[in-house]
Amino acid sequence: MEKFSLFFKNLQQEMKLFLFFTVLFMLFRIAFIGIYSYQLGDGSYSEIVLCLWYGLRLSLKTTGMIVLISAVFATLPQLFFIKWPSDLLRKVISSSVVLLFTLLFFARIPYYKIFNSGFNIMLINGMYDDISAIVDTAVNEYQLLWRLPAAIICGIILAWILCKFLDTRTYVIKVASKTRRWLYSLGIIIFLTIFWIFVRFGGAFSYTKSVNCENAERLKSNLLNEAILDDGQALYRVKSITERIKKINNVNISANVLRQKIELLGGNPSADSIDDAFKKVVTIPKLQEQPDNVVLIVGESHALWPFLPEYENLELVPKELKFLNSPNCFKTDFMLAQGTGTMPTINGFVTGLADAGIYPNSQPESYKTKYGTGIGSVMKALGYRTVFWYGGFEAWQDIKRFTLSQNFDEFYCAGDFQYEGGNSWGCPDEVLFKYVEKYLNKEKQEKTFHIILTTSNHPPYNIDVVAKGFQKEEIKQKLPDTIGSDEETLNEIGHIWYADQSIGDFIENVEDDKPDTLFVITGDHAERFNFAKEVDLKTLSAVPCIFYGKNVSKDLLAENKVGCHLQIIPTLAEMVGKKGDTYSSIDSSLFDDNGTVFNHYLWTNDEQIYKINKKIPEALSNKIKAARQLTAWRVLKGDKIEKSGQ
Repeated sequence: MEKFSLFFKNLQQEMKLFLFFTVLFMLFRIAFIGIYSYQLGDGSYSEIVLCLWYGLRLSLKTTGMIVLISAVFATLPQLFFIKWPSDLLRKVISSSVVLLFTLLFFARIPYYKIFNSGFNIMLINGMYDDISAIVDTAVNEYQLLWRLPAAIICGIILAWILCKFLDTRTYVIKVASKTRRWLYSLGIIIFLTIFWIFVRFGGAFSYTKSVNCENAERLKSNLLNEAILDDGQALYRVKSITERIKKINNVNISANVLRQKIELLGGNPSADSIDDAFKKVVTIPKLQEQPDNVVLIVGESHALWPFLPEYENLELVPKELKFLNSPNCFKTDFMLAQGTGTMPTINGFVTGLADAGIYPNSQPESYKTKYGTGIGSVMKALGYRTVFWYGGFEAWQDIKRFTLSQNFDEFYCAGDFQYEGGNSWGCPDEVLFKYVEKYLNKEKQEKTFHIILTTSNHPPYNIDVVAKGFQKEEIKQKLPDTIGSDEETLNEIGHIWYADQSIGDFIENVEDDKPDTLFVITGDHAERFNFAKEVDLKTLSAVPCIFYGKNVSKDLLAENKVGCHLQIIPTLAEMVGKKGDTYSSIDSSLFDDNGTVFNHYLWTNDEQIYKINKKIPEALSNKIKAARQLTAWRVLKGDKIEKSGQ
């Protein structure tokens, strides 16, 4: 067969591949929307049509890349080697890709349930997590043992269908005239060039009119926005975010540029170190007496939504609502967590630095120097012994070595306790609090700061909450349409109730014995609860922040105040510090008029929460970049700032 005819045959095969994957991604998209369709409200049909249209255009890019790989390794070599096994190689390559994307699709279903997102930056964060615990959770909570075989079988079936499709008839063109062959070849080249540009820009001929993973968020529904991205584009989004983080985290900047970043963040640009640049002085202590004990409780997946008026009648957090209604309490309207994972939040508290996509607990600098802005350093400087309590195990994220390296005097975890129950992530919350309570009862006459990180409100949800007193059937009758009434969801909200009971019982018991104790309650992150219908960002992403204790007054904080996790550190310093005490903090306290606050991907200036994207105000964008670059410098290069000219 002449080369032109052979090329034309291969071109038809590649176009078959293009058609197959275009249809496959569309079927996956429709199936994904169907599985989570209960989240969509009425009148979503027009948005679904737009989702499918944008998704079709975006998947042209993914499909084009797959076909390009096939063309490079199957079609093009046969132009030079007639006996090249192009059909076999094409089938092997495309079948492998089909199997891969089928596995990704099956993985996306539980992934979205956990993170309310397709594949995102949490994939990278998960590399630092406890892999055995993740696998155990996947097996016990997300049916890995049947999902994986089902995905493989489905992938094999789809690959077989593809191979059969590739075996269908192709048309042979024999062109005797050399001139006509050149004309046909030129026509094919022009067509492929135009077609490739159209595919490259997601159904457009320029970047400004294209659909890509960066601008695919065009609809009101989070579900439909995520459905626009096929799994290839979702993974590309992870790559893009990672590269952007690396760019922002560029520490190859001069000391003078760093000083400009410090000044932008409200620090002293003339200081010799970052810690000194953000040194603050307590001028008017907020509490008349310095409490002997300060306890910061960071609840696993402890979200704000059960506290909101529309969910109060469910009585999922009755203990904490009792504290909220006490005159000895103030709270934020809502708070932005440091990250969507536990370790980013702990890194924030331990270092006192913004989230820059770096895990300080894995960086050598964190074991050489102490972060003066971290909560351990701040509380020790104010005269407190520091103790870290974790309901999990010390090997997770190297948390014991990390915290002990950062001005925590003691560390205790599930491995130090005797208990029954629990799971691969740790012990039940009530056990953890029981041991903290015992410590407090035996405490010497030394002021002590405790940070308590819980684990029970985390899959696999295996605590018998009904036996603990959770009124499942009664609550089932009260559920709004935004929350599902299936057994899995009821068990999950039962664990929210259990977390509140454990926290409340602990605080009540400690209050009886140590009445001057100051308590702070927040959550490590929200966003993991699977709502039956889509909710706003405040309901989905915000966490509570509650300050409660004998000498606390509601008048200390203005109403409708919002904040972020890093502000808890200076707020505590302003509360328990004495006049003239100093501490370091890159952020302002909640008592200050701080304007806008932000975290890793959200910002707020009032009651409204926004995503960080290209639409944010330029001044805020510059501030966020400055905070992240400052973090990168401090974590990767250290505290010292060279003097000008060095």
